[in-house]
Amino acid sequence: MQSQLVCNGCRSILLYPRGATNVCCALCNTITSVPPPGMEMSQLVCGGCRTLLMYTRGATSVRCSCCQTVNLAPPAPSQVAHVHCGNCRTTLMYP
Repeated sequence: MQSQLVCNGCRSILLYPRGATNVCCALCNTITSVPPPGMEMSQLVCGGCRTLLMYTRGATSVRCSCCQTVNLAPPAPSQVAHVHCGNCRTTLMYP
């Protein structure tokens, strides 16, 4: 089973096996720490700059580190999937 997180360096989505403590990004070589077990993560797209944001599930708002927009987090965890646009590499989300 794999989990995912956002690279601290280039903001790419990284997949990693459960139980890993750190993940090295293949694009920028940044090492990103994996959140401890029990800290389930959710994702949303920033309303200001369209960056994909990851946050701890249960948060009520999320500040984007790129544009500083404060985004309201959905009250219930929603199940969404992600795909990268083959033309511009933008991350797209869908139910």
